[in-house]
Amino acid sequence: MAIRILVPAGAFLLAAAGSLVAQNDKAQANSHDAAWEAAWVAHCRSIYRTAGKTPGFVLQVGDSITHANPYSQWARRGAGRTTEDLAVVSWCRADVPFSSTQNDTDNKNGWYLAAADTSGWRGMTAAGGLRTDEFLSGNGNGGTAMPATTDPATARAYVADGTTYTADLNATTVAAAFSDAQFAVLMLGTNDAGAGRATADFIRDLTSIVDLFEGRNIVVVLSTLPPHQAAGTLVDAYNAEIRNFARSRSLPLIDYHAEILARRPGTSWQGTLISSDGVHPTAPGSADDPYTPGGDPTAHRTGDNALNDGYLLRCWLTVQKLKEVRSYVADGNDPPSPEPEPEPSPSPGPGPGTAGVDENDDNDAPCGCGSARANGPWAAAATAALVAWASCLLRRPGR
Repeated sequence: MAIRILVPAGAFLLAAAGSLVAQNDKAQANSHDAAWEAAWVAHCRSIYRTAGKTPGFVLQVGDSITHANPYSQWARRGAGRTTEDLAVVSWCRADVPFSSTQNDTDNKNGWYLAAADTSGWRGMTAAGGLRTDEFLSGNGNGGTAMPATTDPATARAYVADGTTYTADLNATTVAAAFSDAQFAVLMLGTNDAGAGRATADFIRDLTSIVDLFEGRNIVVVLSTLPPHQAAGTLVDAYNAEIRNFARSRSLPLIDYHAEILARRPGTSWQGTLISSDGVHPTAPGSADDPYTPGGDPTAHRTGDNALNDGYLLRCWLTVQKLKEVRSYVADGNDPPSPEPEPEPSPSPGPGPGTAGVDENDDNDAPCGCGSARANGPWAAAATAALVAWASCLLRRPGR
């Protein structure tokens, strides 16, 4: 039997519902680390260097979800890129053509270094099947283990050798090979979850990887993991730790997981943003315009293409976050001051002019776009009902 909760009718419902529906725009995409924005800006500035560095050189570090060519396509040659998008694409050298060979360590396009088929199993900064512990040790992903070296020339020779080192990458060696990089977008953990590794072991190894890159004065931008059909509970636990680690370590965060669920709540991401294998993003048209149909390039709000292509969405999110990183760290601009919190208002009690809202519908999909502020014992239930209602809207065809 449905429980009925009394909430004020009319204006409250409209205002709260409006704040709960995902906006799916640049502001939402870059809001997931807003609570520690001042801290990550200060920390990243302390790591950032220009001497001995290639300006705008951004590594893409990870497993098959980073090695996959579709992840790079929109940044490199995609439709619908705005003037603002193109500016950061040029800054991070994503418009530098991919080399004709698969092991050109002189190419400063980080997407090329990740996507190159150096061995048919890996690129030079990303490898299919790679776990965090394997990346740290350089061993266990297949074939001959890659040695650790801190000498840049030797390191470049190792990562370029796809014949000897067919599947393994070594974090120490990768950081040395591309020590002139200024930034690295890091997403690892999907294969750790698939192997059932304990959350504590995963986050310990991720911490060590961040240490290695920061030790080379490479600013790290973390990313959460996409939903996982078979290991969803563990991926959720990993993502909670990634968010906690980003906050405690003062690192910028791309919350890929939250942004997927904002567009595809519940398990509706299966077959839309995540492929039928339950692990990898989809790629029906990863160079298509993410703002169409139904989005708004002026507001950098994504449309239906970004509801149905997981790699397109990931690339778009990366470009949006790099806009902030470039502005606040490389260019030295200060973030806008946060608006002061409003004073809490007294809790209204039920009375005339209230309407019943059915709370029987559930929704467990985080949105990342904020929620209505309300007080009183009815507020949480009303908010839950509104979230469910918003999710129904998001599931409607054409949204």
